[in-house]
Formats: sequence, structure tokens, C-alpha cells
Amino acid sequence: MADITMPKMGFDMTEGLIVRWLKKVGDHVNKGEAIAEIETDKVTIEIETFVAGTISEIVAEAGSRTPVGGVIARTGEAGAAVTSKPAAAPVAVAVATPAPVAAAATPRAAVATTSNTGLKASPIAKRMASEHGLNLGDIQGTGPSGRIVRDDVAAAIAGNPTPVARPAAVAPAAPVVAPPPTAAAGATVVPLTSMRRTITRRLTQSWQSAPHFYVSMDIDMGATLELRKQINAPLAKDQQVSINDIIVKACGVALAQFPYLNASYVEEGIQLNPNVNVSIAVAIDSGLVAPVITNTDSRSLGGVAREAKRLIALARDGKLGAENLSGGTFTVSNLGMYGVTTFDAIITPPQCAILAVGAVRRTPVFKGDSNEVVAANICSITLSADHRITDGAEAARFVAEIKRLIENPLTMLI
Repeated sequence: MADITMPKMGFDMTEGLIVRWLKKVGDHVNKGEAIAEIETDKVTIEIETFVAGTISEIVAEAGSRTPVGGVIARTGEAGAAVTSKPAAAPVAVAVATPAPVAAAATPRAAVATTSNTGLKASPIAKRMASEHGLNLGDIQGTGPSGRIVRDDVAAAIAGNPTPVARPAAVAPAAPVVAPPPTAAAGATVVPLTSMRRTITRRLTQSWQSAPHFYVSMDIDMGATLELRKQINAPLAKDQQVSINDIIVKACGVALAQFPYLNASYVEEGIQLNPNVNVSIAVAIDSGLVAPVITNTDSRSLGGVAREAKRLIALARDGKLGAENLSGGTFTVSNLGMYGVTTFDAIITPPQCAILAVGAVRRTPVFKGDSNEVVAANICSITLSADHRITDGAEAARFVAEIKRLIENPLTMLI
């Protein structure tokens, strides 16, 4: 008999939530075969078994949380007796559940369970719909290609707020005291996902411990837009370079010249990171993930673009692994596609800086030192930096170098 344990999918992961099992007791599994879908603080992802055999016991039922390294299932030899047990007390954590629903709600849960399969929806959207007894077929998706995402289900819940009863495996073992403040009458409370809980914890920690300061600058994007047009002309759409790719590449080149913006604050002092690994913020259904483009400074612009596309596709499919999310030394967060012109971002620990990028907008500007006014394509960037590691003068020089590179993009191709 061999144990299957909760894997560690990131350096700061402490536990995982079993979203659903892909295998059942009695099924034979091969080494490397996907057996369950778990939700971590960053992604919802399928996990593979590193042992082969017949599943003899499901230790952690769907809906339960298990610490990293904790046993979630066991395998035995083919033909061995198999059992299915509820999760042990240390495995499942107490989860606050709403008041029991009326008996009439039970048939709705069954309908949701059977009709929600096969529809184009994110894993979290499916789980939320199942928990609240909603039929995904009745929900209009607003994601790519009509995909039903978390916000779509949350909106539907607002009109149908009573969830169905949860499985006994995740019922609280002891009375749970609801923390103040209580929800307003008639309000809908959507439980935090593991990812949203971690975002809350880490960014609150960053805001409270790292003294943020901000440096903003406008960039003339004319030369970059023209170069991008020339580069993309012969390429298929899925191979083209984006504005964000060029900005990420510029950050990689600039960071190699400003090591204190590529650093981390540690108890012993300032840790200067040996590699330039730029994280790119990607919005997904359950929050925000920041996959890492390693060695950004030494990759070609095309290499940055290809890696960014690969990571974004993995993020949106819920298939990012720990290797895609670890080791970032700087982050680029671009909200330009939403029409946002300027914003201030919170630093992602243990990094010491993050660049906020706004939309490219046509703006009247003076031409050189003359009084002639011309139209220009302007993009505003804002650097958030940790004052324990760097200061305003260095941050200003760093942002100015990014501006120089983007306004002279051919220098990044040499």
C-alpha cells in the first residue's frame, strides 16, 4: 500500500482544497496520471499521482482541505480490498455553512450536478454553481467565447442566494463563531477562495510592512507602435508581439542595470537576486496570478512574447504549475486593456517593486521646444517601490531608463 499526498505547488503553499476527484475507489491509476483537481492559493489545477496501483481509500473527500504532505488517498495492489472513508478529523477543516435549506432544495442540487457537466465554465464557476444549486445552462457567460466565469455565477447567486447543503465531510466539527461584522439583511456573502484569501493576506502584509512610494512618468509610444506594426505584419495573430511584451522586455533590460530594483528585503539585509525574472499579472476567474518569465533580460523580444502567451494560456486554463509561479523578482501589471490610464499597484512580496501600466492614449503635446501642438500616443507608467531598499532618485532613474528603451525600441533588438 502506498500513500498519495498533497503536493507542494508553491513555496508559500501550506494546504490545498480538494475540488473534485477524477478517480474513485477501485480505479487503477498509472504513475503521472491526473487523479484530482485541487485549489491552492494561486490556481485550480489537476494533480498527478507519483505511484501506480489501485485506489484503495479516499482519505480527503471533495470539499476538504489537506496540509501539504498530508495523505489524500491510498493505493493497494490490484484485487486488494478497497474502502472509501470520510476524511479524518485533522484533514478537513471547519467551514462555516449557511442555515439548512428546505427539503425542496434537494432536487435542485441533483439537477445542477447532472446538468453542469460538459458546459463551458471555469472549475470555480462549476463548483460555486453546484454549491448553490444553480444550473449553469441558465447562466449567461461573459468570459472568452461565452465561458461562464466566477463573476457570472456570483451575479446569479445574488438572485438565488440560498446554497444547498454541503457534504458532511466539510461540516464544522465544532460550533463556528461568525466574525463581526455580520452581513446586512438580504446581502449575499460569497465565500473567499483559497486564492482570494492568500491575496488578502499577502498584500495586506505588503502594505503594512513595506513603505511604498511611487514614481510616475509618461512615455511616447510612437516608435514602439511603429516597430510593433512592422514586426507583426508577416506574423499570424497568435504569434504577434504585444505592447505588454515590449514593456516587459524593457523592464528586464533595465533591471539588469538597476539591481536594487530586482532585490528583496530579508532580515540580514538586502538580497540582490542573481536572475531577472519578471512576473506578469494575469486576471483569471478567481483573482489574479502572476506567472514568471525567467531570465527576461537575456531573452529576445520574440522569446518574451512566446513565453508570455504560453503562460497566459496556462493561467486561463488553470494549468499553471509551481515552476511557473515561483522565483519572480519584479512584476508588471497592465490595466491598459480596460481603458485605465493610471493606477498605483501594491508590491508583491518578497519583491521590492511593481510597474503599473496604463492605456496608450492619443494626447495633444508640444512638439519639441516649439509652440506647435501635435498628436502623440502616450502611455503612463507608475513604479511602486519599497523605500527600505531603494529611494526616489534611483527609482526615477530606473523609470527613465524604461522610458528611454521604449521610446528607442530598436536598442532592445540589438
